[in-house]
Amino acid sequence: MHRDERSTATASRHRHPLAALRAKAGYTHGEYARLIAATHAELGFGHMAARREKVSRWEAGRAIPERTAQLAIAHIHAVPKEDVDRLVWPDWLHLAHGDARQLEIPWTTASVPEAILDAVTTRKQTQQGYLLATGWAAKSLAENWLDAMTEALAKAPSQLVPATPVWLWERSTDIKLGSVLHACTRLRTLQLFAGWFTAGWLVPASEQELRHLADHFAAEPSLLDNSGQALLTLAAEGLALCGFIARLQGEHVSAQRYYVAGLRCATAAGDAEIAAALMTLHAAQYLDLNLHEDATELLTSARTLLRRSHIRVKDPALPALMHAQIARVHAQRGDDLGRRRALLAGRQALASAPHEHPMMILPVRCDRWLQLMDGVSLLELNQPDRAIKCFDPVLSDQVPQLKLPPSVRSLYLLRAAEAQVALGDMAGGAESVAQATNLLGGIRSAASERVRLALRAYSHLPEVRMLLSSD
Repeated sequence: MHRDERSTATASRHRHPLAALRAKAGYTHGEYARLIAATHAELGFGHMAARREKVSRWEAGRAIPERTAQLAIAHIHAVPKEDVDRLVWPDWLHLAHGDARQLEIPWTTASVPEAILDAVTTRKQTQQGYLLATGWAAKSLAENWLDAMTEALAKAPSQLVPATPVWLWERSTDIKLGSVLHACTRLRTLQLFAGWFTAGWLVPASEQELRHLADHFAAEPSLLDNSGQALLTLAAEGLALCGFIARLQGEHVSAQRYYVAGLRCATAAGDAEIAAALMTLHAAQYLDLNLHEDATELLTSARTLLRRSHIRVKDPALPALMHAQIARVHAQRGDDLGRRRALLAGRQALASAPHEHPMMILPVRCDRWLQLMDGVSLLELNQPDRAIKCFDPVLSDQVPQLKLPPSVRSLYLLRAAEAQVALGDMAGGAESVAQATNLLGGIRSAASERVRLALRAYSHLPEVRMLLSSD
């Protein structure tokens, strides 16, 4: 996959899965090179030079290991040879992490419980600067989802029951339907009041209710057949919330598992608008890692779905968000004109239609939100001097503060902090990071870690010293 070599604010965020796998196993480059060489010989493939530079080139994406070297790596990490043959480098490496199941689950309604449980399964959460699906795998994800969504929309309207929980009271089954309704009510309450809760509390609580729903789906599959959009759409929204917060924390593998599971729920519900919104949010995750070509694949699939299905989008925040992400794509390619045109289209979309049915996963619907997105894209264009002015809605006391959920506000505060540090305002950057960390309930985000690292050279400043003392 071709990548723009231009320096951007996000260029260093993409971490190769081999680097993560090697670090997880506790090997230095040299130790890992020697282990691969020894395994290569033991497998009967002959002598292989044990050079640390070779491993470094693989992790930097400048070279691809020979097939026999890949088989040696696979043997070390207990990945079957058949999977190395089936998948291309570096996608089979995810099998060694045990995180790839979400991508291989069939796009069927019956598979929804497994997808939800895979997403909320407890794993040791670590910041991961890579994604499960990149290159051809990202393209395949977008194509498989588009095919499944098209098939779901082709169903007769009678097969998609309206989104109402009334049916729960009318059914008679062996499971406790009251507990299903209670799980739904608690999950909806968490989403409604997401603006009141910190991320550190919100995700575990949401995961618990999602797990309850998945257990009920698995125990009584007819719930999936008869509930229509109600439960599935609710689950999709809950997974989207968890995915957004995991993305903030830099837990990109976990975030992708949440997002893809949410896509599966929305697809099974036949809810094209929610599904397109989820795909757009997922594309933003790729842009966080400067994978703008992959993000384009996802955005194209979402726009294609809306165009093919002739659905009248009821929430203009969706096309506005799509245009904002397209602006980021242009920025990462160095195209300022395309960036500005995309943001103008986003503003026109917000102003052109009433907000008939706002989606909970898209809580912001005003021009000042697009101003913040303008700042993000300018930062990715490597123009912090222009970007900093766009962050006034979360920084300046002279501008009325834009009402945002805590996790969303923290996102823009952290991007503002990056601009402040780039412009030499270390005290301002430290204050913004501290505010964002407080909004996140004390959890560490990937962006805050980058800013903290940049601030270490300025620890003589009181504000910076106070921030770093919390490490």
